[in-house]
This record gives sequence, structure tokens and C-alpha cells, in this order.
Amino acid sequence: MESVIQLNVAKEGTYSVLKESCHNAPYKLTHYGAPKLQEHLEMIIMSASPGIMDDDTLDIEINMKADTQLKLFTQSFNKLHPMKRGARQTTVARIAQDAVFHYIPHPVTPFKDSIFKSENSVYLEGNAVLIWADVIGAGRIHMNEAFLFNSLHSTTKIYRNNKLILMDNQFLSPAKQPITGLLFFEGYTHQATFIFSALFAKELKEELDEIMTLDYSDITYGFTKAADDIVMLRALGNDGELLYDFMGMLGQLCWDFTQHIKEESRPAGIAEDQLEESTREVAPVPVVKEVKKRPALKKTNAVKARPKTKKKEVVNA
Repeated sequence: MESVIQLNVAKEGTYSVLKESCHNAPYKLTHYGAPKLQEHLEMIIMSASPGIMDDDTLDIEINMKADTQLKLFTQSFNKLHPMKRGARQTTVARIAQDAVFHYIPHPVTPFKDSIFKSENSVYLEGNAVLIWADVIGAGRIHMNEAFLFNSLHSTTKIYRNNKLILMDNQFLSPAKQPITGLLFFEGYTHQATFIFSALFAKELKEELDEIMTLDYSDITYGFTKAADDIVMLRALGNDGELLYDFMGMLGQLCWDFTQHIKEESRPAGIAEDQLEESTREVAPVPVVKEVKKRPALKKTNAVKARPKTKKKEVVNA
């Protein structure tokens, strides 16, 4: 089955709104809660299918106008059924100046003999912000199908102003690779990748160096500044839902941090009566509002794993 999801986001006043969209079976694109419940737009991708089947294709296209903000959600785990030829998913996102795109889908669960290829391309303009994650599972663990899938190939390319700034290329084939060993899953059953791209990525990395100091009993992770405007984290665990929650916690942390930065960089306003007066005066002195210092981000207990007391060594770029 060939499926398409298209989503266009524009600005109306202070709100980011859905301007145009389309989808076909078995997928549906709808608002995640009430429209205009908050100034940013929240949408969810739903599916009436039990999962991705042999020869299925899904093309996702996202276009965001300047200064818009979007959180895109998924409904459930992405199940990859047994295949002979394979299935494919392509995501292309174009994020304009000042826009913020947050996308953390549910984990991928590859069944025995599944073949899947995922290609993601994100084009950022100017100071656009990307909050992105994915989680890959070993398969149906409780049905003794761990690492019995045929192959899973995922590529994520991020461009800023049409220049490639990051490429994450993962090819997993358990029959041909020491998949449970060092540099792969290392005894764990799930792997998560988190990517944050912004012009102020260095500042976020400094915050993470202070607050991401705990080691968790069920998750091991490391992060680094992969480029001037990229912070990347890799995590391993044995629970897909737990890693998904961990990615969600990081995503919200980065979302809040981005809002702080945007608030700080917003030009100070001029009162209407002062603006009217300025038209009659030569070189008027604008009234500048006091800029408050950005509050420090606090540690979060959103992840259910029990923290140890030993500090985690953090990878520095």
C-alpha cells in the first residue's frame, strides 16, 4: 500500500495553525487535543493498520512557515511485520526561519524476517530549531524474536541553509553483524537516538553537562556536541516505553530551553503612546524593557528508572 501524509503549518496572529494537509488510508492526521489550546500546533499521526506490511510505502512531508511551532506525535509503536521484499518510509521536513519542530515518534518494533528502510531529511533555514528522536527495538522480545529481523536501515540527514550538518546512518542486520556486542546493542534490547539542532546548541550542551549527571539503573547514555549547532545523544535500555519516556523528557527540556532563548532574543517593545510621540521627535529614546535572566533548567524525575548515586561521565566534543 502506498500512503502519503502532508502537513503545512502557517502563522495566524500568535498561533501556529494547520493550513493544509492530506492523508490516505490507513493513516489519519488530526489535532492532538483542541485546536488553539496553546499557541504552538500539536498534531498526531494515527493508523488503522496493525503495522507496516511487505511492499508498504509511506511518504511524510512537513512544511513549516517562518516563526511557527509544531509538536508532531504518533499513536503507537511502529510494528514491522514479516516481509519478503521490504517496506519503506520517507520523511522530508522543511523548517523555515524562527520555526521550531518537535518530533519524537513511538519505538520501531521489527518482527522476525522484517525488512525496513527509513530515510529522513530535515531542511532548516536560518535559526530554525529541530528536536528529533527515534527508538529501535530488537523485536518481539516475549515471543523470542529478539534480533531475528532481516535488516533495518535508517538514515537521517539534517541540513541548515542547504548545507549538510549531520548524517546519522544505521544499518542493522543481525545475521551479518555482532548485533548484541560492543558498538551495537551491547547486551541491551533497545536503542534511542536524540538530536537537537539550533544555533544555541552550545548553550544547551553546557546545561546538559550540569543536569545530566546521574546514571540510571535501566538506561545507559552518552551525549556530545556533534557540530556547532548539533547536540546528539545515544541511549541503550531494555524497555522501549522507558526509552520513549526518556526521549520525551529530553524533548520537553529542549522545548522549554528553546522558549527561554526565544523570549530572551525577542526585541523589547515600545508603548503605543511613546511610538506616536517618536514620530514627532528627532532621534527619540526607546523605552527598553528589562530583560530577565534565563532561569536555570532543573533536573527532572520524568524518567521512571531509579538513579544511582554515581556520576555519569559525559562525552565532550
